[in-house]
Amino acid sequence: MTRLINWAAAAAAAAALATALPATAQLTDGVAVIVNDDVVSTYDVRQRALLLLASSGIQSTPENQERARAQALRELVDDRLKIQETRQYNVEVTPDSIDRAVAGIAQQNNLTPEQFAAQLARGGINVNTLRRQIEADTAWRRLMSGRYGSRVRISETQVREMQQRILQGATRTQFQASEIFLQADTDAEFTQAEANAARLLQEMQRGAPFPLVARQFSASATAAAGGDLGWLTAGELRPEVRTVLETLQAGQVSTPFRVSDGVYIVALRARREGTAQAAVQRVTLLQVNAPAASRQTLERARGRFTTCEGLQTQLRNVTGAEVVDLGTLAESDLSETVRARVTDLEPIQASAVTVSGDLASTIVLCARDTSVEGLPSTTDIENRLYEQEMALLSQRYLRNLRREATIITR
Repeated sequence: MTRLINWAAAAAAAAALATALPATAQLTDGVAVIVNDDVVSTYDVRQRALLLLASSGIQSTPENQERARAQALRELVDDRLKIQETRQYNVEVTPDSIDRAVAGIAQQNNLTPEQFAAQLARGGINVNTLRRQIEADTAWRRLMSGRYGSRVRISETQVREMQQRILQGATRTQFQASEIFLQADTDAEFTQAEANAARLLQEMQRGAPFPLVARQFSASATAAAGGDLGWLTAGELRPEVRTVLETLQAGQVSTPFRVSDGVYIVALRARREGTAQAAVQRVTLLQVNAPAASRQTLERARGRFTTCEGLQTQLRNVTGAEVVDLGTLAESDLSETVRARVTDLEPIQASAVTVSGDLASTIVLCARDTSVEGLPSTTDIENRLYEQEMALLSQRYLRNLRREATIITR
């Protein structure tokens, strides 16, 4: 939720919108929508619309005001569904945690929480509008993490496949890009998403910053980072996105284009040509030593290793066993003897036990990492795949809640 925004300018823009609203809309409140018996008022919609425009830098034209209200209504429906669902699982966001989130936003804008609230108020925005948005977002993240966080496992195969795609594309052009993604499922939603994307593009052409627009309107997991995708090789991009980026010059923003599940706008910030770089295989190793007399028990134990972190406890039946951390090394730097023992091992596998003098030993491969200078590490790839999977689960979950909900628009 933390956003670096010129809130003085944002407040002025919000004040202009508040003034532009019809007098009857400012003085009366009614029911905008009912979500499973939970009421969203017209006041709630106006407040969220003010916040949307103020924090995205979009001009306060009548057309944009109407679009902001439509976006605000959809977001508020989603927020109500999130809060209703999280309450079913007793997920609670305390006022203190919301206070800390608001204070964090204020600090990034060089304001105290009190100054920040006053800045919002000058734009006609009640700080509670932001607090309720933070509450819904925080509760939803906690629910998703609790329900799916431990179930989403990124396999070694997935990471290796991504590494191979990256390595294959290492000699190709690399893109530093940003994205705005508007989700759509039905024909009507695609039509609306394309219209929304066209309007957002117009506003960015008039000066609205791409990152602020992405933070407020993008449905992608990158929204919190202003749509920043970082540096990507061709192999990491959706084919449709890659095709569009290849047509852009640095500093250009694409026109909206469809993909299977929504509409994209992408910006190319920079590009660089790939270079032929050799991949470096790195291995993380532990060596287990034991008296030669314990060879047979060590041989039996090595087939039952499950983690490197708890290896010592898995050796409790091997008399005199000790674990030596060999660290993480380039495979090419290993001695021929050690390399021969670990070449065919999978992670958390141990080599056959060998005996030298009065010492028996086995080498455990804890991890194997393929790295190329300037390209993502294994950890980075795993984190990216994890975030993508969690984002998809979140979208599906919320889509199902919408379909099952009783939503009555007034």
